[in-house]
Amino acid sequence: MVRVVYVRTTRAALREAIARIPQEARARSATADAMMTRCGLVALGLIKRAFITKSRGGTDEAGESWPPKSRRTKRATGLLLNSLSPGVASAEQVFRIGHGEVIVGTNRKGAAAQHNGVPGRLPQRRLWPEPSKWPASWWRDIMEQVRTGLVDIAMQLIKGSK
Repeated sequence: MVRVVYVRTTRAALREAIARIPQEARARSATADAMMTRCGLVALGLIKRAFITKSRGGTDEAGESWPPKSRRTKRATGLLLNSLSPGVASAEQVFRIGHGEVIVGTNRKGAAAQHNGVPGRLPQRRLWPEPSKWPASWWRDIMEQVRTGLVDIAMQLIKGSK
């Protein structure tokens, strides 16, 4: 996606604004928080899609799959999936914005046991892969939100320098 932005400012003001982008992106401003929120929503959407794929017996984009569930555990309530779904109100959903970071996940009862497994009782069914194993397509989608957010931050700084 290409965004074309036209501004009237001096080169010195533009250089100053560009130099401040990293600092502003890490700061707790409404624009930086909006960027991190978009990144978190995209991450949750990717985690949800992978969850659905694995729950149906498939392999997600990171190459992970789940062992089949036993007959006793086949009753799905959807509450764990809801807690990992963007835009779904869930008391168990973890969504925190910090300085230059967003933390997403779930506090749903039993989620940690499923994610990590319980030796001899419950096989590991990772809810999301380790970030170092996230597919390039996931990072591409998240970085698109970062790019958009950085343009927004730059525009805010340029407008403020007049």
